[in-house]
Amino acid sequence: MDLKPALEKLEESPEFKKWKQKNKDTYLSYAFKIPQEMPNEWQLGFYDKKKDKITTFVINGNNIKVRLEEDVFKKESAKVNEISIAKVKLTFDTAIKKANEFQQKNFPKDRSIKTIAILQNLPKLGNIWNITYLTEAFNTLNMKIDAASGKMLEHNIQSVFSFRKE
Repeated sequence: MDLKPALEKLEESPEFKKWKQKNKDTYLSYAFKIPQEMPNEWQLGFYDKKKDKITTFVINGNNIKVRLEEDVFKKESAKVNEISIAKVKLTFDTAIKKANEFQQKNFPKDRSIKTIAILQNLPKLGNIWNITYLTEAFNTLNMKIDAASGKMLEHNIQSVFSFRKE
């Protein structure tokens, strides 16, 4: 299931409607997926600016679970932006296809063994698919793809071992 049908299923569910009545000022701030582990699962996060907390809904087929409200993983001064779903023209599958094409053309020895995909709205970049590949060569290839145009906005590659602290 792609993102928009998953979001529609969530918004139509009694669990979400009940939650949203009590949390009117929240908005969609991220959509998360690891296709190799849970191909049909989406995690959709709704941000509450007043509390600076996020509530995540896990949609897997017809099953919907809500997680407890959590602190937001961000720098204190960072703003959590709302995703404008109407501006998201690229489906998840199309974003992955673009990422795969970019990887094969530019980093052919760095084939993905795990994919982490996040739809988010970043300052300066707007709505993007933030796709990270963990590769066979023990690198991470991160690509930021415009969610409307499909244009590659940024990318970088680095060794997994560069994350170690000395």
